[in-house]
Amino acid sequence: MNKQFETQSPEETLSLGEKIGRHLRAGDIVCLFGDLGAGKTTLTQGIARGLGVPKEEYVRSPTFTLVNQYEGKLPVFHIDLYRIASLHDLEDLALEETLGNRGVAIVEWAEKLFDAKQPENPLLGMDRWLEIHIQIEPDETRKFELRALHMGPVEHPVFTLH
Repeated sequence: MNKQFETQSPEETLSLGEKIGRHLRAGDIVCLFGDLGAGKTTLTQGIARGLGVPKEEYVRSPTFTLVNQYEGKLPVFHIDLYRIASLHDLEDLALEETLGNRGVAIVEWAEKLFDAKQPENPLLGMDRWLEIHIQIEPDETRKFELRALHMGPVEHPVFTLH
């Protein structure tokens, strides 16, 4: 299942993220793919708002800490894998405890969760996840493609968005 959206500004990206966040549920893993500056962190800020993280709490990219946790109606785990260089580094993070757990995990630079030779195979044993691919257009428009992977026969509520 795929769904596509476009935004024209960071504010629209934030709003899209908020709509997505309102439809996520415990155990969801959101894998974000996109170039540097595509809007992954802005989208994550909106998702966190949609999950009830207070607006006063500044959601920032955990580039150096690698994982930030926020409390909303569900725990939100914001993970940034930009600085991860190897499977060994990834395993040292012990993300298995976070991914697919009681909260929602949002992963920036999610391509590092997958085998480069077999990108359909996650490295940490994930069995279902949402992918959001972000593309920057020449006019600064952002295109978002949402894909559900291994979600089973029941459609995920995020695909009811308009």
